[in-house]
Amino acid sequence: MAEVSAKPNFPSARASRRWRPGRRAVLSAGLALAMTTAGAAAGTAGTATAGTAAPGSPPGHLLSPLALGLNTAPWDYTYAANRSAGGGADVIQPLLKAAGVSLLHYGGGAYADYYDWQTNTDIQTCIWGNPFGSFIGAPFPYDTTAPFTGASCDKTGALPFDQFASQAKAIGAQSFVTVNYGSGTPAEAAAWVSHAAGRVALWEVGNENYGCWEVNNWLARAPENFQGYKPADTTIVNGHGQYLTCPQATQGKTQGMATLATSYAVNARAFMIAMKKADPTARIGVPWDFPSSVLGASVPDDTVWNDTVLGQDSQYISFVDAHYYPFVFHGATGGGNPSDQKMLQALMSVPSLYGQISAKLAASDPGAQVVIGETGVSNNATTIACTPTGALFAAGDVLSWLAAGAQSVDWWDMNNYSGTSAKCPKPDYGMFSSSSPPVAQTPYYGYLLASMLVQPNAVLATMGTSDPADVLAYQSRLPGGREALAFLNTSTSSAKTVTFSPGTPLSGQLRTWTYSAGNQNPANSNIVQGTLSASSAAGGISLPPGSLVILQSS
Repeated sequence: MAEVSAKPNFPSARASRRWRPGRRAVLSAGLALAMTTAGAAAGTAGTATAGTAAPGSPPGHLLSPLALGLNTAPWDYTYAANRSAGGGADVIQPLLKAAGVSLLHYGGGAYADYYDWQTNTDIQTCIWGNPFGSFIGAPFPYDTTAPFTGASCDKTGALPFDQFASQAKAIGAQSFVTVNYGSGTPAEAAAWVSHAAGRVALWEVGNENYGCWEVNNWLARAPENFQGYKPADTTIVNGHGQYLTCPQATQGKTQGMATLATSYAVNARAFMIAMKKADPTARIGVPWDFPSSVLGASVPDDTVWNDTVLGQDSQYISFVDAHYYPFVFHGATGGGNPSDQKMLQALMSVPSLYGQISAKLAASDPGAQVVIGETGVSNNATTIACTPTGALFAAGDVLSWLAAGAQSVDWWDMNNYSGTSAKCPKPDYGMFSSSSPPVAQTPYYGYLLASMLVQPNAVLATMGTSDPADVLAYQSRLPGGREALAFLNTSTSSAKTVTFSPGTPLSGQLRTWTYSAGNQNPANSNIVQGTLSASSAAGGISLPPGSLVILQSS
């Protein structure tokens, strides 16, 4: 039986994926000004890709102008309308620009596999519980003998593509689009590429098609001709969720994954060929399946998926899209759920995980990049968007993956409709609450702090300290030659004083920013600014428990 280990999420009325809440956070005017400058720099960048720093530069990875990413979706009314119409786009836009967000990912998770961009409609209401609908009323492919009433069951999205692309451009960001593989066609995808006319930096064919929570009409067609599949058809067996119609349930885990992978490799290839014909310069990606150690982002036999897809389609693939959720839990941290400290220390595995992806790409598709197209603590809604850990994890997540070599890291997600006020009524995922007006939640402040180091054409690297067991550290050579360093104390119970060895020596007066879990309250996020001499820093940096400290040269 295929166990529901990674994506046991059921759709809400507004979307098919995860939802997450927040607490109000107020930033000091000085940091807001500094971040606005960083955002403006990001907005003027071109379309270069990430890579290794040039000879003569400090060691590290040259950051692309797509580095700081964020997910949004056609169902996101908060981002589709201004406050005057009950939304909050006019509040969110300047905040995104201030944090240097440079890539917006349009798709909506599993929603992407049942969304028609041409009509801005989806068939979500027909998929779960009554999986016999389509955009045109035909019952294929689920059960041609099953009853179906109504000409169609599609409903209109809030944020059509052209509006999305316009709003991304308005903040200086580029666009990343996941096309509908599950219930779409190569012709529909190619038409989207043609219509976009160069407004999209990255394209992906389908969402997480290695998983049985996705709409996947192509399974019933050649070459696999697998019949009877229904997306997210879940029941509880011996206390564990099982996808009963999944190939991994009926054929066994390894053979079932081979069925999923082969079906995708063959049929997604037709999408990629059509999309490349529409625009030969289109950069197209495919889903990457993590190993089982990444609890919230993997399914059994990940290597079967990755080897099959890259082995058959590498000539068309420009990047792989890895969705990083290190845990599976819902609600608050602690108790039977992971602690805040455990969540932060999970980030120490990022270099190894990136190395595994990089090694596979080097063997199968040497020119391909790595994009972290979705990320968060858990694939279920949690309360971390309401707590300081949300800021610390988001900052460490971005810095760790980018320092390893990823091209972009895209938080899931902008709004998720559980956070309907600034008081965190329910677990959520969002960077902003879905109230009108929306308010920034703690992951936003993680991105804001990370953007002190993450700027287009900066060179970012990890940095050694005297306490590698507890402290993650990073150094960035910013455009213009200034240095920025960040120290993340993952210990939530102990202060740390660490020495460090920067790749480039520091000198003069340094500006400092400190975000500490112990210095927050339910109404505000407090970032303390100060100064420190380089000679004092050389003697050691003091880090409060659960904190992020940033140093920047003048």
